[in-house]
Amino acid sequence: MNLQWFPGHMAKTRRMISDNLKLVDVVVELLDARLPLSSRNPEIDKIAGDKPRVLVLNKADIADEKATEAWIEYFKNCGLVAIGADSQSGKGFSALS
Repeated sequence: MNLQWFPGHMAKTRRMISDNLKLVDVVVELLDARLPLSSRNPEIDKIAGDKPRVLVLNKADIADEKATEAWIEYFKNCGLVAIGADSQSGKGFSALS
């Protein structure tokens, strides 16, 4: 018996993202500011490839402010742009424009 661990809906979504990636200029990756590394999907690195990327650390309003700043600096040192934001109030999203 051959078991497939990757659910069909996830495979379909990955194909759709890959197919439509050529239509976008930048990839916005939404992360949880309280646990940014754990909330990253490693498939995004493979799918996005060399596309410019912005990491949005959402829920920054309930995360430790100094830790969020440290994560933003960490991602900057990795060559990625990151911002802290709160999707409930919209705070921080103006940095995307």
